[in-house]
Amino acid sequence: MCIYWFLFGFLLNGRGSVQNYIGFLAVGVFSFAIIRQAISAGSKSIANNLGLLRAIHFPRAVLPLAVVIKQLRVFLVAMPIMIGILLVTGEPITWYWLMAPVGILLIVIFSFGVAMIMARVVAHVTDISEVLPYLLRVWGYMSGVMIPIADRLRSLNVPSPVTFIIEVNPATVYLNCMRDALMGTYDSPWGMWNWVAAAAWAVVIFPLGLWYFWRAEATYGRG
Repeated sequence: MCIYWFLFGFLLNGRGSVQNYIGFLAVGVFSFAIIRQAISAGSKSIANNLGLLRAIHFPRAVLPLAVVIKQLRVFLVAMPIMIGILLVTGEPITWYWLMAPVGILLIVIFSFGVAMIMARVVAHVTDISEVLPYLLRVWGYMSGVMIPIADRLRSLNVPSPVTFIIEVNPATVYLNCMRDALMGTYDSPWGMWNWVAAAAWAVVIFPLGLWYFWRAEATYGRG
């Protein structure tokens, strides 16, 4: 994280209007990590367990679910570090912190849905798993993990439709929710509407992912 601070906060002056850039960066890196790792590892949950799938009959959705739960546990273990960084950098503990578990839950539900979609895709086209980590990294950069994306878009005079697409994308929305909950010094664009969008993404992507994954369940482990 020190490298990210040096590159984006110091050399590239990417902090924009953010007062507590270190806290901003910590919440972004830790929160996006669960999305990135859950989707990346979840995408290979079928392809990496073909022997198990051929030997035992069980609901195949258990495999991506197990991966997502594992990444949640990793995040919860690392969360005290993130909280410590926020406290050291001057963020006060407020009642809004109680919204953080809600944000984490929505992130997990959304990530599980995407993981199921990608698990089916990678099960049939395994080479995609090699490209996916790079796509997820680009997604993170475009979603404001390192910089306040709204400030940067305004400074570049990006057209409003493009700005809207970037700000409504799920990663941006979830990062804004976590920062709004944990950072009293930061007010994200959209405010409480981020939570509405976050819930909408989770409610849409989870059943869609489950349906898409289930439609091909009989084919997993064959060939």
